[in-house]
Amino acid sequence: MVKYQFIQSQSNLYRFLDEIEKATWIAYDTEFISEGRYRAELCLVQVATEYGNYLLDPLRISDLNPFWERLCQEDTTSIAHSCRSELEFCYRAIDKFPSRIFDVQLASAFVGFEYPLNFKTLTYETIGIEIDKSETRTDWSRRPLLTSQLEYALNDVCYLKQIADFLTGKLEDAGRISWFVEETHAFCDALKSSFVDEHWRRLLGSRRYSRDELAIIRELWTWRHNKASAKNLAPARIFRDDMILEVAKHKTYDPQRIAVIRGIHGTANSHLVKELCESVERALKLPESQKPKMKQHGAYPQYALATQLMNVLIGQYCKQHDISPRLASTVADVRQAIASYSGTLPASEKSRLFQGWREELLGEYIRDFLGGQYAMKFSDDLENQPLTFLKIE
Repeated sequence: MVKYQFIQSQSNLYRFLDEIEKATWIAYDTEFISEGRYRAELCLVQVATEYGNYLLDPLRISDLNPFWERLCQEDTTSIAHSCRSELEFCYRAIDKFPSRIFDVQLASAFVGFEYPLNFKTLTYETIGIEIDKSETRTDWSRRPLLTSQLEYALNDVCYLKQIADFLTGKLEDAGRISWFVEETHAFCDALKSSFVDEHWRRLLGSRRYSRDELAIIRELWTWRHNKASAKNLAPARIFRDDMILEVAKHKTYDPQRIAVIRGIHGTANSHLVKELCESVERALKLPESQKPKMKQHGAYPQYALATQLMNVLIGQYCKQHDISPRLASTVADVRQAIASYSGTLPASEKSRLFQGWREELLGEYIRDFLGGQYAMKFSDDLENQPLTFLKIE
């Protein structure tokens, strides 16, 4: 049985923070519930340091921000597995990320492991320990939590430092610490951008919309966002995405015409119709200069066959160099790299494969392939690796 302290009050939180004041690393994980909610509800925080193991109860602690601030101290390394949710809780609480992040899932992708690899498998393949993952469907918001649940939750943090040390050794041996740090920074930048992006544009798909329609979509999205946030409900439970687009297509704030739109008709919800009409009216009465425009994305050839071949090439090359192909590139990355090489990529776009550690790993290889310096043949292993690429001397 792993020893731990269960922190369930504000005063105990401060005592816990005093206890770990000089900790050089903090391994942590979270348990939360997101189903049916606008924003995930944090229910438990698991922590391990060189001073011991701890469980923090956010449902009993009135202010968890001092913990997030401690996690972000510059002299502390935070260790986690697949830390997107953990970083989001931290950022939404105190508007910043930890300064030194070690995500064991991301690190493992640079030293020959599959990506993304679940924690149970990663723990076994790195340090040879099998952990219990039988409580994945637990309702972490219920109190009291059982001892078995608490001990299960601790499994997610008490081995993180061992795993991080193992992977750090592998990264150092491979000379890829700088690659891992670069990718960590890029991940954090992308995550931070996602908090401030114009999320309503994600509804648009490939269809083109007029400025009036875009104004309506933005206004309806904002209306839904505010209601969902206030009620802590999933946005779709307020009003579905497809219905926002349908209302925008009609470009009217006449309640009789809104009320007969399929999906709204028969709901007997006069308040809904009224709020929809008010939102549409606000959008249509905006000055033209305040209505959004469609974002222009540069078009370039899709290079379908070349992309398929290049994707196979990159996959095999990455495996030979002990790096996960799924981390190194996507199909879109490959297509963009081919367009960049061919001179058809718009000036506003840059190929990710020709920047940073990806350029160092793949750049010359891709250019040689596209420059005709590789021949292709079927291999003897037709089932697992049917194609072989040979450098032409």
